[in-house]
Amino acid sequence: MSRRPKVDLDRISEQCRALKLVHTAECVAELVEEASREELTPVSFFELVLDRELERKNERRIHTTLMVSGLPVGKTLENFDWSFRPRVERSKIESLATCAYVREAQNVLFIGPPGVGKSHCEIPR
Repeated sequence: MSRRPKVDLDRISEQCRALKLVHTAECVAELVEEASREELTPVSFFELVLDRELERKNERRIHTTLMVSGLPVGKTLENFDWSFRPRVERSKIESLATCAYVREAQNVLFIGPPGVGKSHCEIPR
């Protein structure tokens, strides 16, 4: 009967923190449980850990960028009051939200007086 060596998740968590793998350090037990439940190979488990870590780093990067930008928090096209500015062409704004202009290397400029919703519509989705 072969015995598996005992795994010290606290030590692994500490090592992850030392390597700045914040998300992995916080949820190593859940990741190991998921790997066991899904019967992942070692390489698949490693890929899972890296994928989750990269997802969280990207989420933190986006959050930090938005905080530093000074843009209004919580503004989305879904909660934009279209009746407040009936001259705003909703179809154009929704088209811009697809970011096709980026792929086509085109510029977009929002102009108008204060309080018409320019910043609300400029927030990246």
